[in-house]
Amino acid sequence: MDCRKWALMGTILFTVPALSHTGGLAQSIQYHVVSMNEWLYPDTPIPASPVQAMELHAARGGRTGFQVLLRGIKRGDPIVWKFEGDLAPAMYQLIDVRVPENSGPPCSAIPPDQPTPEYVIRKAPYRVYEALRPLNNGDPARGETDALYASFMIPSDAQPGEQKGVLSVKVGSETAEIGVTLTIHKARVPAQGHLRVTNWFNTDRMARVHNVEPWSEEHWEILHQYARMMRRGRQTDFIPIRPESKKIGEERWEFDFTRTERMIRMFLDEGFTHIELPHTARHDRRKEAVARFVVNIDGTPYPGTSHEAYVYLAQSLSAWGDMLKRNGWYDRAIQHVVDEPTPKYFDEYRIMAGTVRKFLPGVPLIDALGNPGLDGAVDIWVPVNKSYEENREGFEAHRRRGDTIWFYTCCNPTGFYLNRLIDAELLRTRLLHWGNWRYRLDGFLHWGLNQIIEEQDPFEDTCPPHGAYGQFHLPPGDSHIVYPGNDGPWSSVRFEAMGAGIEDYELLRAVAERDEELADEICEQLVRTFTDYDATVPGFDAAHRRLLEAAGE
Repeated sequence: MDCRKWALMGTILFTVPALSHTGGLAQSIQYHVVSMNEWLYPDTPIPASPVQAMELHAARGGRTGFQVLLRGIKRGDPIVWKFEGDLAPAMYQLIDVRVPENSGPPCSAIPPDQPTPEYVIRKAPYRVYEALRPLNNGDPARGETDALYASFMIPSDAQPGEQKGVLSVKVGSETAEIGVTLTIHKARVPAQGHLRVTNWFNTDRMARVHNVEPWSEEHWEILHQYARMMRRGRQTDFIPIRPESKKIGEERWEFDFTRTERMIRMFLDEGFTHIELPHTARHDRRKEAVARFVVNIDGTPYPGTSHEAYVYLAQSLSAWGDMLKRNGWYDRAIQHVVDEPTPKYFDEYRIMAGTVRKFLPGVPLIDALGNPGLDGAVDIWVPVNKSYEENREGFEAHRRRGDTIWFYTCCNPTGFYLNRLIDAELLRTRLLHWGNWRYRLDGFLHWGLNQIIEEQDPFEDTCPPHGAYGQFHLPPGDSHIVYPGNDGPWSSVRFEAMGAGIEDYELLRAVAERDEELADEICEQLVRTFTDYDATVPGFDAAHRRLLEAAGE
């Protein structure tokens, strides 16, 4: 391979194209390198002076990376890559997805014929590189334009210092060469962090989108791949599948935890730390619902506060407790009661919470809810970030009484709030977890790891119908942050940004152990509130570099 001479200019490493033996340029392929923290589009122009090298900074135990836009190549030509250097990246082919509508009011999208909201970064419809397909040498180019993602996962015992390398990407007869300077800082991200994180997932939908028989060995292998990917994203908590139940007499059931226990062992072996027991009741928002909170018993819905529900839950919750104790997992469990209860139904919630406390004593109760008025019925409060800021004193009063506070996002809030939607700056996803540090919120919850409905193509429809009657469309990207590949689950640039943001939280926490004022000062360079933040790449790079240096002292 021809050598290149590098000149370091500011924070960007520029390269000089290699000459052929006849004196002309050796390659005509067009390519441009961009940060992992900004969106890349199929129609992104390659500037007159493209960036063809990258300087990276990372903590030990953390991650960093960059994206490469390739143009002037031929569809179907094999992509062959090679890295010359000490620490090789994992390579991915970026797969573009369609954003059909922009984020609208909370929990919805707006049609393309509406004016462009000022809080989005691009008018829908458009396509953006989002999914990450693992790249094997020889895989074909997808068109005249293609894009790659290089991900460096830094070993926790790596030697601090500067490493240089070259990433060569050959497509057909054309070659792109990218100079990489990687500075590994003394700072270290702990393998087992402190921030609690959960993304809710659906095992039935995994089986469907990967075309495997539910609970076949192929399904278990797919589930295992998802578990590994979630841990790559630094997820700590998970909801296991419910046990199989069988009625054995009048008001008597038995519960088979065989699959449940297998799943729990799988996730704990991967490094998850806490078990979220499934919701005791479903929040049924339909007009024809028998009650707002519903317990399904042998296929029949009953009001959650009914005698029938109590008799069933008494046995179900007791069986959960016995299983957890038998395996030594009881102290790892937390229990959901009902998702997103509203003040109108707090009395019903209290009744159900009392049932849980009776049959699972000592297990903390956790739920997503936006109002702090449910005194004594919740131990881990999870308001949406907007609700937390609007009711901060009420939630903080619970913390002073010994409770814990997380936060969540979903289709709400939209606007300028930090969220992980596709039509906002990519850095908003990463900065969510700077928000965790800003307010000392101990966890993060999102409902949508892979909530892909049957009529949804996850690559072409990132705004699926939703609601009790499918009456509105979700904002782009809310339903899923990973994608079903033909060889297992695929990560995304948002999921990588989320994992990196959790690592940033751990570094802020490490700085605070020595100097809390400094940690807060660095954090507030980027995040002052959930709507007051700097989501620019230069602003982030400056604060992140400062964080790495402070965490390594």
